[in-house]
Amino acid sequence: MAFRFKQFSVKQERSAMKVGTDGVLLGAWCNVDDARRVLDIGTGTGLLSLMVSQRNPDVTVDAVEIDPEAADEARENVCASKFRDAIKVFNMSIQDFTRYKTNPQQTKY
Repeated sequence: MAFRFKQFSVKQERSAMKVGTDGVLLGAWCNVDDARRVLDIGTGTGLLSLMVSQRNPDVTVDAVEIDPEAADEARENVCASKFRDAIKVFNMSIQDFTRYKTNPQQTKY
């Protein structure tokens, strides 16, 4: 089942964290007007990353997801949207992401 929003859809068959009221409200409530970079930890389906990108076209989002199936689904949701250039999905722990961001030449992650 896909959820349709104004400018994107979210598939959620493989992610453990399904689209719910709490995620939709958080995505609508958070103030991203002046944001330039956003970190979405535990992105699941990519819902919050997509909502933030819809609300602020100037934002760049790093979406981190440790579960491989959920990360793949988030990537598919992002790639199927018009925000594909603004969101990058990383399949790794937040600890590995932090190390990767401080040393991106290292290929271990």
